Amino acid sequence: MLFTPSEASVTSLKSHSKRKHAWPLGIRAQVALWTSMVFVLLLLLFGTLFYMQLRATLNHNIDTSLLVRAQHITSGLNYKKKMEQQANGQSPIYEQWQEHKNEAIEMMRLQPNLAVDMEGPVRIIGPDNTEIYSSPTFQVLKLPEAIEQNTSKGKAWIGTVTARDGQEVRLYSLPLIDHGSVYGLVQVGTSLAALDATLNNVIYELVLLGPLVLLLGGFGSYLLACKAFQPIGRLTSAARTIAVGDLTQRVPVPRAQDEVQRLALTFNEMLASLDAMFARQRRFTADAAHELRTPVAAIRSLAEVALSERSEPEMYMYVLQNITSESERLGELIRDLLVLARADEGQASFEHEPVRLDLLAQGAVATMEHLAQERAVHLSIQAREQVQVMGDEARLIQVVLNLVENALVYTNPGGNVTVETGIEQERAILRVRDTGIGIAPEHLPHVFERFYRTDKARSRAAGGTGLGLSIVEWIIHMHGGTIDVQSQPEQGSLFSISLPLARQTETLKGENAANYPKKQVRTSAKLACSPL
Repeated sequence: MLFTPSEASVTSLKSHSKRKHAWPLGIRAQVALWTSMVFVLLLLLFGTLFYMQLRATLNHNIDTSLLVRAQHITSGLNYKKKMEQQANGQSPIYEQWQEHKNEAIEMMRLQPNLAVDMEGPVRIIGPDNTEIYSSPTFQVLKLPEAIEQNTSKGKAWIGTVTARDGQEVRLYSLPLIDHGSVYGLVQVGTSLAALDATLNNVIYELVLLGPLVLLLGGFGSYLLACKAFQPIGRLTSAARTIAVGDLTQRVPVPRAQDEVQRLALTFNEMLASLDAMFARQRRFTADAAHELRTPVAAIRSLAEVALSERSEPEMYMYVLQNITSESERLGELIRDLLVLARADEGQASFEHEPVRLDLLAQGAVATMEHLAQERAVHLSIQAREQVQVMGDEARLIQVVLNLVENALVYTNPGGNVTVETGIEQERAILRVRDTGIGIAPEHLPHVFERFYRTDKARSRAAGGTGLGLSIVEWIIHMHGGTIDVQSQPEQGSLFSISLPLARQTETLKGENAANYPKKQVRTSAKLACSPL
């Protein structure tokens, strides 16, 4: 199924709208939501740990109190044991129990489901498993066999048992030992109803207070998020103001050294970069229009003069020659503009092959010898050793030709231009030195800018476009090298290029290609002048 452009745009907007509303929460709400989720996890963790610790503490306290009660009873029995008087095999304590036994039995008969009292049951067993004393509530407990198994071996037993009504009781059984033999048993217990009630109250309070704390925490986190994002809001307002104004303005930078300050500094750096880029673009556009207008105006003027009146053939030949010259200059300017446009877009391609830089420089010097003779400038080369790099031969030839031609143009008759190649600190070096007019210190930082001329009248008279050094810098950077310039007015200039040397393996592979004759270098140098 085909869509018209309008239908396609509507479909795109709908899909974008769906994506936009897939997560409608703003960043403040998201921060509050995530903070609330963290609060939930922390509350669950805190509540669980608190409940477990509280329960363990209360159980420990109950066990300790039972142990103390059992020890008190045991101490009293041991003391009374010395004072017992045997009467039909029964002790006074047993006789005391007999007086209350009938009353206890009657109470159990009237209330068979009697709950365990809060004081806790107590039972004392004497020799031969004779029950000396037992509290009424002890009769409702269900005792496990493990008690007798442990106490018969002289080991204390502590655990939880249940009553008939299902109520839990904590029971402690302490054997009575005399001369290594067990002669009795003391059992004390306490109801766990108070413990369960306390723990239930804690759970109820946690469940009741948890949502309230969560609600307050979420609301507080939202307020804190709003407070924290206020500087971002100010930055957004300032950026919106700058977007409709000039790029020379800057957003305010907070004093606090945090992420917001780094964001503001980064935004200001971006604005400065954009401002400089647009300034260069405006200057480049204006300079390009001016440079293109000059040869076009010259061609138009010459053509109008030739058409305005009848002249001799020699006059027409002169006009056509000037038109051809201006057309060549216009073509050269357009070629350089295309080279830089491709460089900006990253579309320029470079060869990667072994290149003898010393032979390349010799060929370039031989090519420019004719221009040097015309300007009465002495051109020489110093190539002390073989210098091989990996790169694009045609582009490197263009670099040398541009630098040599630039030196010849700005050197007065009788001056010297020297080209030098060598190896320094495991780097290939190419230097072009002249004794020309030099460059003023205020112009040095701008010599590689596009359409920048230190002497505009002289540059245009020599036929330069103002783009040669910009192209040279771009080619050198693409080869992983560096270029700098040193100059003083009326003392000449020195352009120095540093390039990586070819590795040993690359040198061996390109050994045959590196030994080309100078005639081939001159041919390549001429080809470098053609459009790239």
